[in-house]
Amino acid sequence: MSGAGSQLALFLFGCYVVALGVHTEEPRVAQHSEAEHYVAAVYEHQSIFTPSPLALVGRKQALDLMNQNLDIYEQQVMTAAQKGVQIIVFPEDGIHGFNFTRTSVYPFLDFMPSPQLVRWNPCLEPHRFNDTEASNTEASF
Repeated sequence: MSGAGSQLALFLFGCYVVALGVHTEEPRVAQHSEAEHYVAAVYEHQSIFTPSPLALVGRKQALDLMNQNLDIYEQQVMTAAQKGVQIIVFPEDGIHGFNFTRTSVYPFLDFMPSPQLVRWNPCLEPHRFNDTEASNTEASF
């Protein structure tokens, strides 16, 4: 699928999600303190990606690229919240990019040990494992 085609597909999917909502439980009547609706937004910007997804980059460069996009997302979440938005949809690959190989995507990934084998809370033990920096970022909003 071409870049423009995938952007259109992503936009339409976001509109579909917003239009239908995501229901994982039985419908229920809103209580007096619950809203009967919510305000949603779909957001996309010209993401900052590695110039060549097939080229190998270091972990630091990968984290720098992802953090630049996350900084933009944080600003947009704050702006949307000020306008009453309660849920916001971002593009699937908007933080790190796409078209990677198995090898070239590795610096963009966080290591997560199997919860069946290791008991680990990354918030309490952030430096227990290597390559877990992205999961240890604290949201300031």
